[in-house]
Amino acid sequence: MAPKFSLQSVLDVRHGKVEILEVELGRLMAACNETEALLLSLKECQAGLWDRLGSAQSGEIDMFKIKLIRSNILDVNKRIETASLDLLRQRQEVENKRVQLVQARQSEETLKILKQNRYEVYLAEQVQIELRAQDDIYISQAFRNQQQLGA
Repeated sequence: MAPKFSLQSVLDVRHGKVEILEVELGRLMAACNETEALLLSLKECQAGLWDRLGSAQSGEIDMFKIKLIRSNILDVNKRIETASLDLLRQRQEVENKRVQLVQARQSEETLKILKQNRYEVYLAEQVQIELRAQDDIYISQAFRNQQQLGA
């Protein structure tokens, strides 16, 4: 039976931390994707408003309609600016979380390597014990054979 790894509880905690960071990273990436989709739709809306403004300025001019479209363009521009800033912030959070995850995985991997090394040392010790036991058996058999020949 393999010996209990003395740092198993630490390894379990680090593994749990890795799992939590993976979930948080996934959540942040999903939020980032949603913000990118919002930004894309806002830009499409902005392009549509510019087209409507161009149409409103040709032919018979309705100043009220032009003022309303212009107001909508300004609102969409503000929302685009806000969404762009949110996206930048979210991307930075994703990158920070990614760095934390890499560090946590490295820390976990270090302990896994220590555990594996300890297990390999244990196996080597078991091989040595078995070899000594076989040597003892061979020596005792040789001694018995020598005793039987001498008797």
